[in-house]
Amino acid sequence: MSFEFAVPLARKDLLKRTSDTQYVVEEVLTIRQINTQIHGLKAAFRSGPAAILENFDLIYSVLSQLNEVETEVKEEVWTLLVKAVSQHASQLPALLDTADFDCSTRLQHLNTLKMTTYLLTQFMEAFEAEDTKPTTVTVTKGRKSKKKTVKGDWDWEGERLRAVQSLSQVVQLEIGRLWEPPVVEEEFVNMVANCCYKLLENPSTCKEKGTKDAVFHLLGTLVRRYNHGLGASLKIIQLLQHFEHLASPMAQMVELFAQQFSAKSVISDIMREIGRMDPSKLVRDNSGTRSYAAFMVELAERVPALMLPNISVILCHLDGESYTMRNGVLGVMSEIVIKELSKGDLDTKGKSARDQFLDCLEEHIHDVNAFVRSKVLTLWLHICNEKAIPLGRWHQLLCLVVGRLQDKSSLVRKVAIQLLTTFLTSNPFGAKLPLDVLKAELEKESARLEEIMPEQPQDQPQDGRPVEEEWSAIQPEVMTALQDLQEEEEEEQELIGEEDGLESVVMRVKTLLQQSQHKSAARLVMSAREAWPDEHVFLPANTGSGEEEEKEEDDNELQPDQKNLLEILEAIFVGTTVDAPLPNPEEVVPASLQEGSTVTEEGASEVAAAEAEEGEEGGVVNEVSKQQVIVQYLKDSVNFATQMQRAIPILCQLLGSKATSDILETIEFFVSAFEFGLAGAMEGVRRMLVLIWSGEKSVKEAVVEAYKRLYLSPTGGNLRARNLAVVKNLTALTVGATVGELTSLEELICELVRTSLLSSGVVTLLWERFALKIQGTTGEDSRGALLLLGMAAGAEADIVRSNVDVLVQEGLGQRGQEDMQLARDTCTALLKLAGSQKRKAGCHEEPLRFPADHDMFTGLANILVNGVENLANPYWIPLMEQGLNVVYRLSETPDVVIGNIIKGVVTIVLQAREAESAQKQAKEPESAETPEEPPASPAKIIRCSSGVLSRLLALAGHCALRQLVHLDVALTGELKRRRMLQEERNCKAGRKGNTSANNTPSSTPAGKGKDDKEMSMEDEMGLAGASADDAEAEYIRKICEKEVVTGSSLLALLAPVIVAVCANPTMFPHPQLRATASLALAKYMLVSSEFCEAHLQLLFTILEKAPQPIIRANTIIALGDLSFRFPNLIEPWTPNLYARLRDDSSHVRKNTLMVLTHLILNDMLKVKGYISDMAACMVDEVSGIADLAKLFFLELSKKGNAIYNIMPDMVSRLSDPDCGVTEENFRSIMKYLFSFIQKDKQSESLVEKLCHRFRATRTERQARDLAFCLSMLSLSEKGVRKLQENFTCFGDKLGSEDIHNSFCTILKKAKSFAKPEVKALVDELEQRIEQCHNKGMSDDETLQKASKARPTGKKGAQTPGKGLQKGRTPGRRRRGRQTSQKQDSSSEDDGPNHPPTQEEDHPAKRGMKGKKQKAGKKKTVSLSSDDESDIELFDVNEGTTAGEPDGESDQENADPRPNVTPIRRAKGRKHSKKHISSAAEDSFSEATPVK
Repeated sequence: MSFEFAVPLARKDLLKRTSDTQYVVEEVLTIRQINTQIHGLKAAFRSGPAAILENFDLIYSVLSQLNEVETEVKEEVWTLLVKAVSQHASQLPALLDTADFDCSTRLQHLNTLKMTTYLLTQFMEAFEAEDTKPTTVTVTKGRKSKKKTVKGDWDWEGERLRAVQSLSQVVQLEIGRLWEPPVVEEEFVNMVANCCYKLLENPSTCKEKGTKDAVFHLLGTLVRRYNHGLGASLKIIQLLQHFEHLASPMAQMVELFAQQFSAKSVISDIMREIGRMDPSKLVRDNSGTRSYAAFMVELAERVPALMLPNISVILCHLDGESYTMRNGVLGVMSEIVIKELSKGDLDTKGKSARDQFLDCLEEHIHDVNAFVRSKVLTLWLHICNEKAIPLGRWHQLLCLVVGRLQDKSSLVRKVAIQLLTTFLTSNPFGAKLPLDVLKAELEKESARLEEIMPEQPQDQPQDGRPVEEEWSAIQPEVMTALQDLQEEEEEEQELIGEEDGLESVVMRVKTLLQQSQHKSAARLVMSAREAWPDEHVFLPANTGSGEEEEKEEDDNELQPDQKNLLEILEAIFVGTTVDAPLPNPEEVVPASLQEGSTVTEEGASEVAAAEAEEGEEGGVVNEVSKQQVIVQYLKDSVNFATQMQRAIPILCQLLGSKATSDILETIEFFVSAFEFGLAGAMEGVRRMLVLIWSGEKSVKEAVVEAYKRLYLSPTGGNLRARNLAVVKNLTALTVGATVGELTSLEELICELVRTSLLSSGVVTLLWERFALKIQGTTGEDSRGALLLLGMAAGAEADIVRSNVDVLVQEGLGQRGQEDMQLARDTCTALLKLAGSQKRKAGCHEEPLRFPADHDMFTGLANILVNGVENLANPYWIPLMEQGLNVVYRLSETPDVVIGNIIKGVVTIVLQAREAESAQKQAKEPESAETPEEPPASPAKIIRCSSGVLSRLLALAGHCALRQLVHLDVALTGELKRRRMLQEERNCKAGRKGNTSANNTPSSTPAGKGKDDKEMSMEDEMGLAGASADDAEAEYIRKICEKEVVTGSSLLALLAPVIVAVCANPTMFPHPQLRATASLALAKYMLVSSEFCEAHLQLLFTILEKAPQPIIRANTIIALGDLSFRFPNLIEPWTPNLYARLRDDSSHVRKNTLMVLTHLILNDMLKVKGYISDMAACMVDEVSGIADLAKLFFLELSKKGNAIYNIMPDMVSRLSDPDCGVTEENFRSIMKYLFSFIQKDKQSESLVEKLCHRFRATRTERQARDLAFCLSMLSLSEKGVRKLQENFTCFGDKLGSEDIHNSFCTILKKAKSFAKPEVKALVDELEQRIEQCHNKGMSDDETLQKASKARPTGKKGAQTPGKGLQKGRTPGRRRRGRQTSQKQDSSSEDDGPNHPPTQEEDHPAKRGMKGKKQKAGKKKTVSLSSDDESDIELFDVNEGTTAGEPDGESDQENADPRPNVTPIRRAKGRKHSKKHISSAAEDSFSEATPVK
């Protein structure tokens, strides 16, 4: 054979001849030629694989035109090639085993091998490329259909595996002998390897285990036998960079190379290449970097021992920019620690490496990148789960993790909470971690340790010198004793008994030395050395006491054996070797601690007993060591529990996080913490309750699951015992719970009932517990069971409906009279029978009602009437309110029941005797005088307790409110239900009539007219139904107006009493009585507008003048309800509502802010005028009020242009020095408000308005504030032009440095976005601003010089600064006064509708009491606005009205009782002042609306 086949780098190279012996393809056949010669090819291959030598060109032609050749031809050629390679692989072993074969045979087989292998690999790559190519033929065809057209009927996956196996057979032979010299050429190896790598690029290949393993073994053979290691390393790096799915398969392949093919150098080569990579390129190629990181981590997990020596080359990436690579290196460290460095038999080098890795992981907990921080915490989580964290690192690591709970990244917080939970569940200290118990045990065990410690304080010096000095003193005596001992004859005697231990012998030696019995000590050491020759105690050691030279001089007289004995005695005496190794904690710590329970007294006694059984001969040293282990264990436990305790407040805050992941993980933590008995965990469990209202379904389900796990899953005992445990657990939740927690608990119980998690057995036990049928049940347990039953009835009313008699008998019987809390909770449970107050549309079900003589109502009446005089019980009023709710919801005739209760209570008040009242006054000094009946007979007076009277008034007030609700809701709903039922009956009757009429034989036009008439009647009936609704509503409204609290009704008879108590604070000074009366008055006013209008002035008087904050706080809430009920009546008094924002009490301010927020956001109050008072609340000293104010403006900003519309007015009012808002607070408020101005048009308009207001400023402070507001705006091009156009408004103010700085800020913002054409405008504006600023500065210097030159000794001299303080000329004052008069005359919203009165100071003004201005006349100054001309700036002093032009008032001629009738509503309105005594007028001045 004259040619040699050379493996080409490219397929076209076979068409070019470069040498005489090179094989070249002569001709590429056409498709037609191929089809005609294919049969001859099959016949040629029957003779063997050598046929490839003659037919290579034909197969090459098929390969070159593979896309055009028919499928059958491709399949036949492929089959022939695979078969040829397999046959050749089976023929080669016989040839290769021959010692010597000729050159032609070698060359023939070599060419056959190269040709068949080359063609096979080329066909494999071509078919693989066709298989992975995406479908682009037509849109309708999917990928699967495209694959079918390529592969035809054959299975490419199976064929691919056959081909790889054939190549594996070839490379496993000693084919190197075919080459000369006998080394396989690199091109042949790369050809086979590249084909394998090409197969791995297909993700489907990596998913097929058979093909993947075959490829891995083929490549492993190439690495081991053909020096492909370095090439494989570089190729793996390339594949990882471009194919992210290969990270795990490549790690698996490298593991195979290292373990089965002994190619460990591949790991070193790959790690070295990764370490050399450019960090900047890694940042840009994030996909490749992820592959590298995942590959390294998985490789470390598979072969940690081989990765450990190579980790140093990749540590450089910890300081690189790529966070992904940092995560990868840290992941490698964690895997090495877990798999390789967590063994118990680590040497010093291994421990050092482990500590370095863990230190690095700790450092990166504070990495700058959040993804790295979360990844590191995840790694620590993995290490903790594998129990690979050394005990000494727990405390420090826990501190770091607790700090990450406040990380700004939710991802980091999530993993930190998970890690804390894992720490808790995997802690090595115990299954229960109550901190107080652990601390008590630590103190106890520490005290015991101190007791058993040897009383030798000189043995424990801080620097060790006293013991060494003592040894130096006795050393000569010991040396003498040793010399004497050598001269004496040895006497054989047993100094050490069988029961003696090592520790006891050492302590005896030390004691003998201290007692100067040196010979005995030496003999004992000699005997002990014979008994324990290998113990380190009796090995000679240099203690280092004294200098070496001195020792040599002192020991010259001693023999070597005596010197060794002297060193042993010294070591024992000084204590360098006396310390025995500490025992294993598992051998010392009691079993109760090992199992995870807390250290109890019983456990400590067991330890003591066990130690006592060992006998006293065990020695003090062993006992001390054991006690030291216990103390150290308890110290670690206390530290761990303390750190966990520190995390609980932060985790409680995370329960309110916006991130759902934070909430879910925190819930899981608190469940685990509660199970471990962690102190403070109960607080988190209670806070979880409110999450039952969460809109997130996952959060709600997590809460239900958490409480199910904690309270509904007891273990042990029978079914009844488990149900009883559930009852006790749920009852414990009701103890000490707030109103909000009880409401959330009710929703949770309802959810449990709906999902059938609360079984019927639990409900039965709750009834038994309520009825005291279970032994040992207390009254509190009974009330808790009743609460739970009422909560469960919210989801299933039959729970209460089936046991109404039991409920009434127990809760409203004798027990109810003794325990009003129980009676109140009974009423709460009974209310569940009524269901929802609002009925669903179309629901015609008759409501559940009971007769008036039912035991429910009689028992309730008895409790209320008989208990009204029991003033020591504070639950009468709560019971009364719930009882009245029950009566109105469940009674057929509630007015009869309530009337009897009121009459019974009034009877007790009327029948009170003076002697009894005197006894009550001895207990309660404050009493009340009240008329026995309405003022018709004022001469008859009876004395009664203020407490009893307050309860009567509370009863009347709540009765009036419930009567209103009954009439407006229940009665209206019932009338509507009955009317709808009647209409349905009429419709049914009409349909029947129509049917019968149609069935009659005679059908005449007259009958047709009759049907039309009926239809028209039905239409009229529909209209009549609507009018009937209006008539009923009007009738009920008339009843509320005339017959409930007015007229001659029972409640109306009590109205004068309520008014008298409210109007006479000196006669009725009792705080509780006044609070109750004011609430009753407000409830009465809610019923009737006539009553409300008559007593509105009295209610506002109470609001402003009541000394008790609780009364003012309650009244402002009542006025909020009145604003919804009668908005037209309350509207003129709006300024009085705003005035409470300046109340001294933070409680009143908070309630006022909440009421105004609801009124404004519900469009019940106009946003104007005094809204600046709400803005001032944003800087309130109470953070809660400030947060509420900010929340209000945030919600207001969502209502169109509301913020924009009020901004000019807000700026003017808040910048007025008389407002009392400091400049710092003003800026804080404006920063927040201007953040809502986002539109360019709004900013442009505000620029013009604020510029115009510069002209009306009185002080430099106002100008500074306006300039600051301008600097807060983001100005567009038009905004800059507006500023330029209005330059004259503020040009004269630019002399101030602060104002100039504000405008410089505006210019800086404008330059940042200015276009070239706008830049000139900005530059021009800047020049004008600088020019005016410099001019103003020079004017100020001139004024300062003039002031210095002016004589200062004259009286009445006025300095220029003082004269310019207000910045106004007389002409300007007149202009301002005229403008003010004009505004007052033209204003219709703020002026006439708000009668004048006194105004209180703002809280911010209280701090400036020392800076009150002189009592002079203040001028009313208005700041003009383009759209709100009725906004004024003025100072409000007592007696000063806004209607006077100069702010003056004629107080001498003023009527002591000013006309309070609003101007707008002056026509047709009269204020009724009946029932108000003259004493009230003398002692309590009424309030009037303020402007």
